[in-house]
Amino acid sequence: MSAPLVRPEFIGMEADIAAWGLPTTEDRLEKRLKSSMDEIRRFYDAMLPRLPEVIEYLNQFPLASIHEQDKPMAFAALAMCEIDNAVNKWGVAVVDTGIDVRKFIPKTRFADRSAL
Repeated sequence: MSAPLVRPEFIGMEADIAAWGLPTTEDRLEKRLKSSMDEIRRFYDAMLPRLPEVIEYLNQFPLASIHEQDKPMAFAALAMCEIDNAVNKWGVAVVDTGIDVRKFIPKTRFADRSAL
């Protein structure tokens, strides 16, 4: 028998965590780019009211010690950062600027910069 996807206190969030609890920024960005605004909005509306308790729960653990079972939930919480502008600023999943955001090179450290 496999472990349940979420802890009992987060029952009801399983589908959102499974869909949006992706392990990398690139995965979550790709999810946003491939989702309709209705899908993004549905996730946002479901996750936002639960976000404080998710964060409070996760804050019990040092980042490196978050349980494997809880990592998808932590990634789903991070997905809220990926979709916030789409919901609250742009009103669309993808802003058509002519630039493919998938070609951006993600920073891995604050000091990541090309040499001047």
